[in-house]
Amino acid sequence: MKKIWMLLSATLLCIALMGCGNKDENNTATNTENNGGVAEKDADIATDDKNLELAQDASAKIDELEEVDSSTVIVTENNAYVAIVLNKNPDGSEIAEGSKELEQIEDKIGEKVKEVNADVDNVYVSINPDFVSRMDEYRKKVEQGKPVEGLFEEFGELTQRIFPDAK
Repeated sequence: MKKIWMLLSATLLCIALMGCGNKDENNTATNTENNGGVAEKDADIATDDKNLELAQDASAKIDELEEVDSSTVIVTENNAYVAIVLNKNPDGSEIAEGSKELEQIEDKIGEKVKEVNADVDNVYVSINPDFVSRMDEYRKKVEQGKPVEGLFEEFGELTQRIFPDAK
């Protein structure tokens, strides 16, 4: 008889405890009313900054370098993203990605950008043909006064793909 009472008591206790459970229906947005301005997990910082600026003055300085054929510079807050097309070496060879020669050119470009815009802390340079093409498209849209709707998100995705370590 004692076993029956123990089993019945345990069953009732389990039922009572189940009634106290929280039914949140997988609502993951609980308690987010005041997050103090902290970026959400996996937030894309590049797309959070809605101030994209075509830095033609920086681009003109970069184009003065003998190694550079053309460049496009877009500045967001304290970051500058530079797409460059390089001139070939005098012997006709191309400068390879990851080479010391390219690193030296990137350093020169960083100096030129920071000369023109002292607010820039980080300069990201790429010779990636896709990046160069997309940056040139952005430049043309801005220069022609075309709507740049969705540009912020697209630019953020592009820079995250090309520069995954960008701050």
